[in-house]
Amino acid sequence: EKGAMLIPLRFDAHDGSWACPAVGEAALILLVGFLLGYAVASLRKLAKEHRHSRIVVPDISASAENRWTPEQLQELVEDSPRKRSLCMQALTTTAYMRQITGGTPGTPFRPLFRRLSSPGRAGSTSCRGIYGLGGYSQSSRVLLCMVGLPARGKSYITKMLMRYLKWIGLPVQSFNAGNLRRKEGNAGADASFFRSDDKEASALREKYASSCMEEAIEWLKDQQGVSVAIFDATNTTRKRWLTIMARCRQETREDKAAAIVPLFVESICDDPAILAENYRLKLHNDDYGGRDSEQAQADFLERIRAYEDRYETLRDDECDGEICYIKLFNVGQKVVMYHCLGYLTSQIGTYLSNIHISPRKIWLTCYAETQDELRNVAGGSEGSSGKLTEEGLKYCESLADFLKSCRSKMLQSGETVGAQLLVLMGTAPAHLATLQAIGNSTGGQNGGDSKFSAMSTSLLNELDAADFTGMTYEHIELNFPEIWEEWERDPLNFRFPGPGGESYMDVIGRLRPIILELERQRRSVLVISHPAVQRCLYGYFAGCSMEELPQIDVQRHCVVELCPGPFGCTTRAEKLG
Repeated sequence: EKGAMLIPLRFDAHDGSWACPAVGEAALILLVGFLLGYAVASLRKLAKEHRHSRIVVPDISASAENRWTPEQLQELVEDSPRKRSLCMQALTTTAYMRQITGGTPGTPFRPLFRRLSSPGRAGSTSCRGIYGLGGYSQSSRVLLCMVGLPARGKSYITKMLMRYLKWIGLPVQSFNAGNLRRKEGNAGADASFFRSDDKEASALREKYASSCMEEAIEWLKDQQGVSVAIFDATNTTRKRWLTIMARCRQETREDKAAAIVPLFVESICDDPAILAENYRLKLHNDDYGGRDSEQAQADFLERIRAYEDRYETLRDDECDGEICYIKLFNVGQKVVMYHCLGYLTSQIGTYLSNIHISPRKIWLTCYAETQDELRNVAGGSEGSSGKLTEEGLKYCESLADFLKSCRSKMLQSGETVGAQLLVLMGTAPAHLATLQAIGNSTGGQNGGDSKFSAMSTSLLNELDAADFTGMTYEHIELNFPEIWEEWERDPLNFRFPGPGGESYMDVIGRLRPIILELERQRRSVLVISHPAVQRCLYGYFAGCSMEELPQIDVQRHCVVELCPGPFGCTTRAEKLG
């Protein structure tokens, strides 16, 4: 028999008896084998029971009365590893702690505990608190001050930053000095209002700028954690920079726990083509509404010359070298960063290093219909068979024709770089099957105008449902009502139980490199993904609120076209197949 043991025996010819010289060793081997088998079976049984056991984890909220005490945390540390692991998961998975940046708009950020005494050193501090990534930073509150002449893309940069920072879960607000001036009754002011030799006008401009700065600082003081206020003004003089630095230092001296760090972002533009387009767009603002276009442009150019007379550019030795700044040349051609040491300031610098204004399109689509999709499987990214249905194949053919038509129009309009195509997709079999079907419909990836490149990354895989992978949503609702209730209560932050389980906030966290890649690319990009990923990407470009993301409708066999531009991103959906 399989697994039987052979025991050597010896026959004694003199007395006709059998003997076993290794009986002691054989008995020992049998005993050890039995004990090992019993131990393995027992461990498997215990592991199974342990995995399915329910351990109650305390409900932790941001309220002071529910914050854990050092004594409770000490008891947690001394408890079982299983309970400690689950409790620490609870600490880091509440609505505000799950943020990759440490906070959400409208949700005050507070660490769940401040100190945890070390058993070996009474009264010593071993842990300041548990924060989200970047939640504890010396630059937790940032006053981002735009610097630059009019029509240099400052408002465009402001809008881009607002969209990105909100998407990653940060409180952010913009304060525009020009809007405040118009609100105070100086809308439509001509170029003479901006001349340096007009003392009364100069005093008014300084008043508006100071009021706008104070509004931004007061807003920052109301925030409980990582946050950004954008002071959108020209801020083109050293005198203004020193005033801003001194004001931030004053707030830091009064309350070191609520320090405000100024970050200057200077936009420099000398490209004639970019300037001409910026001038044209600027004539549509409230200062020139209803005026003759030629007269408006002449007045605007005169305003720029008035600013150029007193314009100073940021230098490393400003404020004894303590200044923190980012310089952008021609919106993405060149970027210089100085003294950006904090987590948030470096993240802002990285993002601004990738943005540009080159025309291109971004298409978002889910993978073509598969057999698994027909069964409404939850989190079936890797488990999908990748076998497309007839409807799925038809969609791929229609999508290939759609892309070819769009790229032809871009070539005809002179957008040679934007007409090139890059495909980004996940690693699921369904993604590869969709790409191959598109390639087959276009006559192969290397045929004439149909040529395109493709990149695959697990960052674009579906939200991981962990223990619930492979289950239909109807099955979860019917058999796991408590889990379904949790999901319905907070679909943005609900994390599927089990190893590797994700929430929508987790997906947003891993999609940040994808956003930078989409912003960096000058080529047009087709993204093939699952519904949760498409919702998160669409929410970023469309400027949706965080709470809206899980509810965004993603239609089957529909491609969403995104066109980033100076005034935001236009979107349209095209039903194909």
